[in-house]
Amino acid sequence: MATKTDSVLTPRRLLLYVGLVIGLAAVLFAAFGMGDEAGPSVEEVAGAPEVDGEDLPLHEDPGTDPAVGGPVPVTTGPDFDGNEVTIGDGDAEMIMFLASWCPACQAEVPEVVEWLEAGGLPDGVELNAVATGLDDSRPNWPPQDWLEREDFDRPVIVDDAEGTIAAAYGMNATPFWVFIADGEVQGRVAGQLPIDQIAQVADQLAAEQAGG
Repeated sequence: MATKTDSVLTPRRLLLYVGLVIGLAAVLFAAFGMGDEAGPSVEEVAGAPEVDGEDLPLHEDPGTDPAVGGPVPVTTGPDFDGNEVTIGDGDAEMIMFLASWCPACQAEVPEVVEWLEAGGLPDGVELNAVATGLDDSRPNWPPQDWLEREDFDRPVIVDDAEGTIAAAYGMNATPFWVFIADGEVQGRVAGQLPIDQIAQVADQLAAEQAGG
């Protein structure tokens, strides 16, 4: 004769059922990759840039920047898709150094994108970017996903894990801007720039290029 105790959910049975449910969930997560947000490593993202020329001195005092008027190191390396990008060889060029984890960079990129989409970049002036400060342990990784979300479509050269490009241009903070005309440094600025100042520098570079 059967007893009612056969259908009672005892603590032991409850633990067994919970264990089975957790085990099944683990199998599903492993099978479908659910919850895997690690992303690529620094080594997988990092470029292999080659620098031709002397490194610029570390940027310290913009009022007495010894790099101004001197030659720019020309740098070649891959973008995120492996396509070759060269910076420092333009007649009129603006280079912005960006780190994906940098709050000021995150604030500046959408403003630059809006300016570009409005046709703010003058003809004859290049705007290129350097993805640097690579760190897969910090927020907003990886940088290529961030820039894609922001619709940033300018050429981006990827620094290596050691920050070779950053060191070559004397970067001391991000964002970091380098302005170039005829292969010479016209100015360097550390920190976020108001978009009207970016536009003003771009117009000055274009005017110098037209007059040269």
